[in-house]
Amino acid sequence: MRQKFVGFFPIYFIGVFFALVLNMGASHLSYGQSAPQQLKRDFNIAAQPLSKALLDFGAQANLSLLVRKKDTDGKKSERLSGRMYPNEALRKLLTHMQLGFNYIDSKTISVSPDLFKLQDTPSPEQTSDALSSSEDSEEDDPIATVDEVVVTSLRRRSNMQKVPVAVSVIKPPLIRETRIHNLEDVGTRIPGLTIASFSIGQPTIHMRGVGSNDDGAALDNSIVMFIDDVYVGRISAISMNFHDLERIEVIRGPQGTLYGKNAIGGAINVTSNPPSEQLTGELEATLGNYNRIDMRAMISGPLIEDKLLARLAFHSRKRNGWQKNSFLPSIKQNDENTLSSRGKLLFTVNDHMQIDLNGDYSRDDLESKGRIPVVGRVPVRLLGPDGLPTGQTSLPTDILSDLGGDVRNAINSDRGFTDRTIWGVSSRISRQGDYGQLLSITAFRKTDFSWLEDSTGLPSSVTDQKVNSNVDEQHTQFSQEFRWISPDENRLKYVLGLYYLFEHTHRVEHFVFPTLESSTDQDNKTNSFAAFGEATYGLTDRINLTLGARLTYETKKLDQQNISQGDRIILVEDFTLQNKGNWTDFSPNFVLSWQQSDDLMWYASLSRGYKSGGFQGAPSTLNLASRTIDPESVWNYEIGYKSQWFNDRFRLNVVGFHSNYRDLQVVQFKTEGNFGVFQTSNAASASLEGLEVEFTLKPLSGVEFFGSYAYLNATYGKFSDQSGRDFTGNTLRQAPRHSLYLALYYERPFYWGRLRFRADYRYQGKSFREPDNTVTIQPAFDLIDASLAYESADDFWEATLWAKNLADKEYITHLYVLGGNDYALFGTPRTYGLTVTLNF
Repeated sequence: MRQKFVGFFPIYFIGVFFALVLNMGASHLSYGQSAPQQLKRDFNIAAQPLSKALLDFGAQANLSLLVRKKDTDGKKSERLSGRMYPNEALRKLLTHMQLGFNYIDSKTISVSPDLFKLQDTPSPEQTSDALSSSEDSEEDDPIATVDEVVVTSLRRRSNMQKVPVAVSVIKPPLIRETRIHNLEDVGTRIPGLTIASFSIGQPTIHMRGVGSNDDGAALDNSIVMFIDDVYVGRISAISMNFHDLERIEVIRGPQGTLYGKNAIGGAINVTSNPPSEQLTGELEATLGNYNRIDMRAMISGPLIEDKLLARLAFHSRKRNGWQKNSFLPSIKQNDENTLSSRGKLLFTVNDHMQIDLNGDYSRDDLESKGRIPVVGRVPVRLLGPDGLPTGQTSLPTDILSDLGGDVRNAINSDRGFTDRTIWGVSSRISRQGDYGQLLSITAFRKTDFSWLEDSTGLPSSVTDQKVNSNVDEQHTQFSQEFRWISPDENRLKYVLGLYYLFEHTHRVEHFVFPTLESSTDQDNKTNSFAAFGEATYGLTDRINLTLGARLTYETKKLDQQNISQGDRIILVEDFTLQNKGNWTDFSPNFVLSWQQSDDLMWYASLSRGYKSGGFQGAPSTLNLASRTIDPESVWNYEIGYKSQWFNDRFRLNVVGFHSNYRDLQVVQFKTEGNFGVFQTSNAASASLEGLEVEFTLKPLSGVEFFGSYAYLNATYGKFSDQSGRDFTGNTLRQAPRHSLYLALYYERPFYWGRLRFRADYRYQGKSFREPDNTVTIQPAFDLIDASLAYESADDFWEATLWAKNLADKEYITHLYVLGGNDYALFGTPRTYGLTVTLNF
């Protein structure tokens, strides 16, 4: 690990030096910037504490505000409603508050008592002068405070520093400038979260060492995702294309007392951008290496003034593959070809009721991912020119080497593909009153997933001991949630909910051998019912007690059939079977939080998590197919500390946890000969403990350092698999002991606009891919990304130079064992490009 850090720090400090050079240049070149023309906007801000009112103002005005918490403590704003200039609206909010404001740049306003004046603040027509004077004084009185981060993970808009839960937030600037397009891009930026994909329809998502690896039709995910409050149930749909997002929140640890669907390991909460009250739009184009051409467009605004708002977004990503193929010279593997769109309608019925209608669609049409043999232990049979066995054998890694193959030159002779279509619609009906907020969320989602890959990555002309995996899956789900949220002002705050989910998954998996083909067909129907709730009571002004609980009842009916066609290797027996199961669970949650001061909060929590049982995927025998996989449960103990220091220039959040799992669901591919069989078992117990640290530092205006570190010790307390092998004391799969994320952001006026520089470093430690820790070990890796953006003063256009995997590292993203040999999928090499964005 030390070698990784030694290699990183020179590059990191080069970035710092570059930022300082820009700082010197900017101080001489930046003062020609003029203010953007301000437009009137519709504001609707309730009477509430001033700190929350300013958050709402920033969201509605599309501006960032820098304000110290001590300057807003104990102050309450009056209701603000109407169409006006942002300056006028802010002046009204600050009436009688002894606070003034000034522009730091075209998108950022400083609010402070030092800026308070008895005379009126500048009118919109004077904004240009105000901006010029603010730039002149920026060196004298910079206000460098970390931004307030708003989260909705606890079903209320809250300051992240005030919620007693381990939550991380990724906001639009980071999403856009680091090109976060899917879950894999998120994984290495969140402490404790690792994501490895066998394909985009079969990701393995682990948080704090716990995840799901059985992709059968009748088993659930340990880590779940919500898109605009709608549960995304199936693993084939969870790794979707991210675009037009307001934020991504990742909540670590068991979740169930606030969410419709329970999550035993954690939840990823994705929120898309809402429609705007003014006509706005974006056009964006990206050109990059590997013939990358990306397009993005968005338009938003009112269809009926004060009644109906709409938003429509479109995103296309396309580039050639970076991996050549010696046996398929016309094909470039590991490409991108994704099309997605999202539409939203927001209908305001009256002052108390709103209706949101949402729809999304995405299509992926991809070439093979190109498996590469990386560790050879068991030799495979060789064929002669006549296609018959020669009597000789060779390791897969030696075959790769002898044929001139490597990471960027695959040797699979069978062409793979991925074809996936996802779409969904949902409605959200909200009614606000003295009783709080009543919500009804209704959703329907559908996924069609078809996929074929050569699992060994070896040519058919060289060996016949190989297999292709071909999956056809259709998934539909319907969900209904009712939620009651109490008013924010009450001493007793609560959230109560009822939830229903229906899922239908039909999955057919074919194992294609050179002469024969076997298949397993699973058709599962799930019905899930739940009642959940959580209440927080203020014992004192600074101490809160939270109690929550969830009652779940779930049924599954699985019809399955195996057809081996006489090739009894992965599927050993033929059978037809129907399985039924039902499970009931009660999971409580307890939290005690202490707001030691305005800047320091401590909390301790005890929560129980639960994942229902089911039936394993691709069972080789009738005995394995007949077995019921028991539910898994966990008791999670957590102590957290959230703080801000040095006048809000430094934020430090630390959480320590200990989790005791029972009946952890573990899938293995047990080697038998040159192939093997799937086995899913319940580990009797597992123990997880760790420490997670997140920080943000703003030493100067425009300079920000942030990042995270996670330490994890995750071991099986007691586990013997179906074959009697004992893995007690071994480390859980996909549970690296160390992971690190560091980032630098620098922003400065430059000529007639603003310059932004961003660089980040990501490190993920060594991890194991099997309960047997002596084989299939994924090496540690580290990555560096960077971007340099210039934004015009009027916010009309922006150009960004970006690079991912700047050091062009070869690294493994997914590793698996087949027939005793290890095969890998490798990450994308260095990519770079230019993105130009137009705003109107």
